[in-house]
Parts: sequence; C-alpha cells; structure tokens
Amino acid sequence: MNAVTGWAAALCAAAIGCTALHMLAPKGGLGRLFKLLTAAFFLCCMVSPLLQLKNISSLSLDILPEEVSAEALQERVNAQFERQVTAALEETARQTLQKYGIEPAKVEIKMDTDENGGIYITKIILYLDKQNADGAIAAKQAMEQRLGVEVDIAVLDE
Repeated sequence: MNAVTGWAAALCAAAIGCTALHMLAPKGGLGRLFKLLTAAFFLCCMVSPLLQLKNISSLSLDILPEEVSAEALQERVNAQFERQVTAALEETARQTLQKYGIEPAKVEIKMDTDENGGIYITKIILYLDKQNADGAIAAKQAMEQRLGVEVDIAVLDE
C-alpha cells in the first residue's frame, strides 16, 4: 500500500510541476512542443507502475484447484446454456399462448445432449389451470406448430 501512496504523491508532484511549466511556456511554436513534452512526461509518470508488471510470474495452471478442470467447465457451460435455452423457450411458449388467450401455469422443457455436446429438445409439457383447460387442444397445436416438438398438456387440479 505504501507503493501506491508513493506513486500517487509522485503523480501529484508531477502534475503540479507540469502545470507550472505549461503556464510558463510561450504561446508560439516552441511553446507547443514544450507543452507536448510535458504532457508526454506526465503520461509516462502515470503509466510507470505498469512497467513493473513484467515482474509478475506467469500464471501456472498446475496450481489451480482440481475443481477447475476442462470437464467441470464444460459441464458448467452446458448447464448455463440449458438454462438460457429453457428460459427462451418458456418465454416463447408464453408469448405464443398469449395470442390465444391462454396463460400457462408452468412450462417444463425436457432436453437431452448428444455425444457431440449438442442440446436438443425432446418434449415440452404445458401445465394449464382449470380456467385455461378449454384451450388445451389449441395450445398443443400452436406450440407444436411453432416449435416443431412434441407437446403434452397437463391440467392442474387447484
């Protein structure tokens, strides 16, 4: 922390010095060059701590915990992708059914992955309240037509 404090103090001193030199510099051609040089000097003072970053040793992947492996990362990526696909499909289902005046209580999406890591949808289950049970056939047809996937309808007894 002392290094940061020292750097900040030196930067403030450089800023005061450069400002004083800017005020003393003539307005003409040589003054412009002098102002450019003082600005470059101040930038160098500001960036100087970055030159010491080369002393940081490179990151060794051997010291990473065992939990961080390629397989674990791939599983996390797949899980995130499945959550995003599920959320997008739920939103699509709600928007599609809203056109027919049907509000699903719950949308469940069954997915699976193939050997190449691709995710595909096997089935969509729409849970409808008793109020929306009359539109079950229309909901099933609309969803199958929109998504091209088998859709099952379940009516909740509440």
